[in-house]
This record gives sequence, C-alpha cells and structure tokens, in this order.
Amino acid sequence: MTIAVLLGAPTAPARATGDGGVLVVGDSLEVLTSPYLKRYLPGVPLTVNAEGGYNSYQIRELFEESYDPSQSVIVFDAGTNDNPEYPQILAGNLAAVAATIGERCMVVPTIHGFTVNGVDNTGKNRAVEAFAASRPGTQVPDWARAAEARPELLEADGLHPNPEGADYRARLIARGVRGCFAFLGRGSAKPALESAPHLAPVGRLAERQGSLLRSVGLAILLTMVGSYA
Repeated sequence: MTIAVLLGAPTAPARATGDGGVLVVGDSLEVLTSPYLKRYLPGVPLTVNAEGGYNSYQIRELFEESYDPSQSVIVFDAGTNDNPEYPQILAGNLAAVAATIGERCMVVPTIHGFTVNGVDNTGKNRAVEAFAASRPGTQVPDWARAAEARPELLEADGLHPNPEGADYRARLIARGVRGCFAFLGRGSAKPALESAPHLAPVGRLAERQGSLLRSVGLAILLTMVGSYA
C-alpha cells in the first residue's frame, strides 16, 4: 500500500532527474521511520511504500509498484531481512533499481541486523559501500554505526528503532535526501524543522506501524516472562 503526501501530476514531462519527488521503499524499519520523515523534508513530495519483514527482492517490487519518473530521489531502505551469507542478493537488487532510474539519486542506509550462522552484516554493508562508490551522488546514511554506538535508540530486540531511534533515523535519511538534492542541483524546498510537532501516521501505514509496535512489545514481554520461569 502506497502512502502519498503532497503528490501532484507534473505539468510537463519529467526531466532526466525528475521533478523533485522522493520515493521511499523499505521494510519494518522504514515503517517505523517514515512517520518522522515529513517533518525533516517539509514541502518535498514524498511517497512511502514499506512492509514489515520484506527482503530486498520484495522491496525492489515495492519500488517497481511505486516508481514514477517525476521522482528525483529513491530511498532504498533494504537488506535487514536478507541472509547475510549472500550479500550479492542486495547488490543485485541495488543494481537493478539503479538501472531503472537513470541519473536520479539514491539514498541507501547501512544495515544493522542480526547475525545468522555466525555471519554478521559486514558483507551487506560492503555491498552498499561498493554500490555507492560506483554511482556518484549516492548517499549512505550510516544507520549501522548509529545503532552500534547508541543502543538506547533500539527496542529490546536489538533490531527495531524505538521512537527516539526512529526520529534519529529519519534525520539521517532526510540528510541523505538533501544531499541528493544538492548533488542534482535542486535545493530542497525548505530547511528541516527540528522542533516540528509529531505527525501521526495515516491509513494502512499507521495500522502496520501499530501492529509492529504491538508485536515488538509482546516479544519483549514474553522474553521477560521466560527469564523468570
């Protein structure tokens, strides 16, 4: 389900780098992050399509559902749910998105995720770094470093951002979007409003966010109960 904010049909064909819109696709981390994004990107046409539990293949499908040539910046917030033993999967999906969008700019956050079979997320983050190095202008908000340096930004599961973390994560991503605008020579519409009031999520995105938060809370409760058994 796509949540569109301030969308309007362009009055003329989109330029080679779009008309200033931003598309954000991602997984549960983006479901939690995206409600905070609008306050840091005021006046920017923003489309969000995010689903909890999605891997980078599925997030690429969300991109294909929602991409419009009027969009100038693509936030591809993926990889957390990919198997870290196969970073080439994320690399391939990043390359496929880049092949579709031409000269448009991408924002690709680094990944903080679980270790699987003794393999951590180093390979996936190297794939992100290599992709950025091969594509001028690509912005890489370092969520992995932030999550490791500031564990208080995470829920007790060690994976999902809490409200403070989601807000911080939104700032990182918004900074990347503004970096893309600078690279494309399009100044962002307005400066970020650091003290803006909380913007409640709407529609299906709000339902998914609430469901995810309830699930995380239940998992934490069950862990606590189990520890006393």
